[in-house]
Amino acid sequence: MRHFPGHTPRSSTGSQRASSASTRKHAACIALLSSLIGLSAHAGLFGWGGSDSGTGKDTGTSNANRGLTLVTWNLEWLMTPQAHDELASRCVRQQPASNERALPCSPGRTPPPSRTSADVDALSRSAQQLRQAQQVDVVALQEVDGPDAARQVFRQGWKLDCFVQRAHPQKVGFAIREGLPYRCNGDLSALDIDGSTRAGADITLFPGTAKEVRLLAMHLKSGCFDGKLDRRFAPCERLRQQVPVVEQWIDRRVREGVAFALLGDFNRHLDKDARYPAGPDEDAPFNLMQAWSDNSPPGAVLLRASEGAPYVPCDADDRHKAYIDDILISQSLADRQKNRRFARLPYDPADRGRQLSDHCPLIWSLQP
Repeated sequence: MRHFPGHTPRSSTGSQRASSASTRKHAACIALLSSLIGLSAHAGLFGWGGSDSGTGKDTGTSNANRGLTLVTWNLEWLMTPQAHDELASRCVRQQPASNERALPCSPGRTPPPSRTSADVDALSRSAQQLRQAQQVDVVALQEVDGPDAARQVFRQGWKLDCFVQRAHPQKVGFAIREGLPYRCNGDLSALDIDGSTRAGADITLFPGTAKEVRLLAMHLKSGCFDGKLDRRFAPCERLRQQVPVVEQWIDRRVREGVAFALLGDFNRHLDKDARYPAGPDEDAPFNLMQAWSDNSPPGAVLLRASEGAPYVPCDADDRHKAYIDDILISQSLADRQKNRRFARLPYDPADRGRQLSDHCPLIWSLQP
């Protein structure tokens, strides 16, 4: 769940376009996407992949031939109705620790949402679009209370697995297309740096084959969206501690020669973050992007899905102007998947007013 500071961030462009042009693009995106999403049968935004659009029927193109399509999606406190009602009845004033099975009800803060069956049905239609029209292989999930909660949205054709071992309802895990071989690698528990932040979920796709790729799903500390990390501000201090944990994971993959990707809610405007140098101390970096993508060891270079892309709002009420969800891929994965297409999947305008999520799916299709 986002808790943005009071100022309005500038639009993420990656090429420093003028703000007036960005505003026009923002408005145009809303109009165009609203029109596209309103198409009958929710045909989706793209036409690639091995299926009849909107049907989910295979047309003979196998996973081995069509590349890899990745998604990250924060589902904002997604729980079963039973879990939500039980935990809400005994909520606590402070944000629970990772080992606490509880919901917060802090004064002045919006409580975790409850959802009707119609709300969940609307989210499920987005998941169906991901599988059928977009031919998505893997969705990195954040703020989902485990497989039972995820199954409300990802109803057919998915495996819900590799969720972190955390009592807190905000968990990280994966929805994997049925039939795609994978292996859960256990939690990146060191990412929970203080017992109240979130561990990472680690999975290998196509294990033991030439297509093997390792994915790390994460939901980093919220509150330090912009600026250098060396400020005396608790969210920045905690995020600064998480950065070396991820860098060590990256460096291990590079030394192993394994292609990889990082997916999730980074709670950080990575386009702005990339402007700052990493600094001399790997254990206390000034930023994320330059610390992780430093070519040390050689090959530790990352490509970002949203690089140069205008912000696409999730719905007409989306007040944000820059991505904090993103997908980063290793240079080795980029070298074998040279054709890449980025997209955001907004919610159907017909579902405006429903309790969906303050995030929507961010998609990166990687093709040979």
